Amino acid sequence: MKLEGKIAIVTGAGRGIGRDTALAIAAEGATVAAVARTQPDLDETVSLIKKEGGTAVSLSRDLTDIDQVQSMVDTVVKQFGRIDILVNNAGGYPSEIYDSVGQQAIKIWEWTEAQWDQILKTNLKIPFLCINKVVPVMIKQRSGDIVSVSSRMGRIASQMGGYAVAKAGIVTLTKTTAIQTREYGIKANAVAPGIVDTPGQRTYNHNVGQDDAVMGSSAAVAKGILYLLADSPAEMTGQVIDMYTTV
Repeated sequence: MKLEGKIAIVTGAGRGIGRDTALAIAAEGATVAAVARTQPDLDETVSLIKKEGGTAVSLSRDLTDIDQVQSMVDTVVKQFGRIDILVNNAGGYPSEIYDSVGQQAIKIWEWTEAQWDQILKTNLKIPFLCINKVVPVMIKQRSGDIVSVSSRMGRIASQMGGYAVAKAGIVTLTKTTAIQTREYGIKANAVAPGIVDTPGQRTYNHNVGQDDAVMGSSAAVAKGILYLLADSPAEMTGQVIDMYTTV
């Protein structure tokens, strides 16, 4: 097992990419702390891991709150003594970023301040706070591995407004973290998937009248994350893997 003995935090682990990533990491021997807001979803993820013989615990936290992020870190360190892996997956976007008929993304000048603040809070503040609180633990260990989930919308010119800006921010956050932590034996990379078939994405597609959208697999994204954690060379840091496949 490629990650045997590792302690991993996976955010947004209640479903979708986060759940599949937690399952993939646990299958390689890591102990997983599955983190999200919704306890029943987390309990199901942990149950699935344990059915396959893996080890996992659930932590219900609101990761937009710095105190709850610190609590997550403190709880994992107290229980397991270290943090070897952080997967920053929590995030998402509301249907409100499209117009009332679901045909066009609202223009940058049409966003309200509250909408803008909320989407940056959900998609960029969370990974920042997690990195901010986890990296000091990894520095003490002189080792660690961080993978964040961006999006193709953060890699190309896009109509997606604040969501694209936030996901592009994750790319720069990843590269900055990589530069600043390399001397401590820490790696920071990211994946940038296209549209992925998850419960949240299907709900979003329905809300905006795109039920027939072609989507990729969350399990495939999890494989990309697992590659960065288990198979990529030590020198591979500050990189973003574009995953645009829609089959």
